[in-house]
Amino acid sequence: MAILKADTSVELQSDKLGTKEKVSYGLGDLASNFVWGMTSAYLLFFYTDIFGISAAAVGTLFLITRIWDAINDPMMGVIVDKTKSRHGKTRPYLLYLSIPFGILSVLTFITPDFSDTGKLVYAYITYFLLGMIYTAINLPYGALMSTMTRDSNEKSQLGSFRMMGLAVGTIIVSALTMPLVEFFGNGNLQVGFPITMAVYSIVGVILFFITFKNCKERYSDHLGAGSNVKVGKSFSNMLKNQPWVVISINSIVQFLRIGVLFGVLIYYVTYVLEQPALVPLYLTLASVANFAGGAIAPWALKRLGNRNGSIILLSASVPLFVLLIFLEDGSTILFATVFFIALTLIGINGAANFAMLADTIDYQEWKFGQRTEGLLYSGYSFATKFGIAIGSALVAYALGWAGYNPDAITESALSMIRFLLFAGLIAFTILQVITLAFYKLDQNHAEIIKELEMRNHS
Repeated sequence: MAILKADTSVELQSDKLGTKEKVSYGLGDLASNFVWGMTSAYLLFFYTDIFGISAAAVGTLFLITRIWDAINDPMMGVIVDKTKSRHGKTRPYLLYLSIPFGILSVLTFITPDFSDTGKLVYAYITYFLLGMIYTAINLPYGALMSTMTRDSNEKSQLGSFRMMGLAVGTIIVSALTMPLVEFFGNGNLQVGFPITMAVYSIVGVILFFITFKNCKERYSDHLGAGSNVKVGKSFSNMLKNQPWVVISINSIVQFLRIGVLFGVLIYYVTYVLEQPALVPLYLTLASVANFAGGAIAPWALKRLGNRNGSIILLSASVPLFVLLIFLEDGSTILFATVFFIALTLIGINGAANFAMLADTIDYQEWKFGQRTEGLLYSGYSFATKFGIAIGSALVAYALGWAGYNPDAITESALSMIRFLLFAGLIAFTILQVITLAFYKLDQNHAEIIKELEMRNHS
C-alpha cells in the first residue's frame, strides 16, 4: 500500500475521550464480529454439514491457512506503521477495506456445485483471502486504540466498549443466524447462509464507516511515524518487549479456548444434551456473557487492576467449568446459569487484555523510543485468527479421529465432544492464569506515562 503524504495536523493531546467516540470505537468490533462471529460459531459446522467437506479436511484447511498469518500479520503491522495519510495511520484501512471485507465474507459462505476436490479448493481460496483482509482491517482497528489515548482508565473503557461491541455482534450472530438462514433460504441452508452473510456485511460496512468518522488519532504523527520505521529494528525491539510477549501468549491461549468452545458447542448441545433447538440459546448466552463481562469490566478493573483482576476472575471461572461436568444431566436452567456466570468472568479479562495490549505500546515507546502500534498489534491479530483456527482445527481433527459422522453419532464421538468442551475450557483458562502471572507492567505504567509526557514537552 502506498505511503501517502503526511498530514501534520494533530489533535490536542489533552483531549479526553467523549462517550460518542468510545461507543464508535466499540462499533468497530461489532462490525468485525458480524463476520468473525460467523466464522467462529458456524464455519466448521457449515463446511462439514452443509458444504460437505470432511472434518479432517477442514482441520487441515484451518491449520494451513493460519500458518500464513505468522508472516501476513507482522507484514500488515509494518505497513500500518509506515502509513501516513490525511486520515492518519490506522483509520484509512477502515474506510477503504470495509466493502472488500464484506464481499469476501459472502463468498466464503457460498456453496458452488463443485467436485469434492473443487469444494476444498474453493474453501481454501475464500477462507485464505478472508483471513488476509480481516487482518488488513482489524489490525489497524485494534491499533487505533493506542493512538486515541494514553490513559489506562480510558483504555480500559475503550476495551470495555470493544468487548461489548464484540459481544453484541456475536449475540446477533448466535441468536439470529439460523432463523435468518431458514427465512432467506426457505429451508435451503445453501441459499440462506450467503444471503444472511450479505445482510451482516452491509451493516458491518456502515459501522466501520462510523468508527472511521468519529474516532481520532492523537498519539502517532507527532512521533514521526511513517516511512522512517526500520523494520528489522522494530522486530527486534518488539521481541524484547516482555509485557508484549506475555500479552501475546495470553491472547493466543484466550482464542484457543474460544476456538474450541465455539467449534464444539454446536455439537455438544445437539448431540450430547440432545437439545438442538437450544443451540441458538447457548451461543447467545456465550455472547451475552461477553457483553456482561465487558460492561462490568471498568468497575471491576478499576478496583482490581487489569492484571490482578484478570488472574482472580479467570481463576474463579475454573471451578465453575468443573461444576458443569456434574450438571450435564440435571436442570437445563442451572447448567445454563453456571455456564453464563463462568463466561462472564472470562469476558472481564477480554476487556482487560485490550487495555494491557495498548499499555505495552506505551512501554515500547518508553523503552525504545519507537511507537510501532501496527507491528505490536499484529501479535494480537495473529492470536485472534491463529487461536480460533487452531482451536477449531483441534475440534475437527478430534472429531475425525473419533469417527464423527453426522448421520450416525457413536458413543466414541459423544465422549470426544464432552472431552473437548470441558478440557478445553478448563485447561486453557488455567494456562491464561499462569501466563498473566508474568505480566508486571501494571505496577509502573503510570510512571512510564509521566516520563513520556515530560519527554514530549521538553
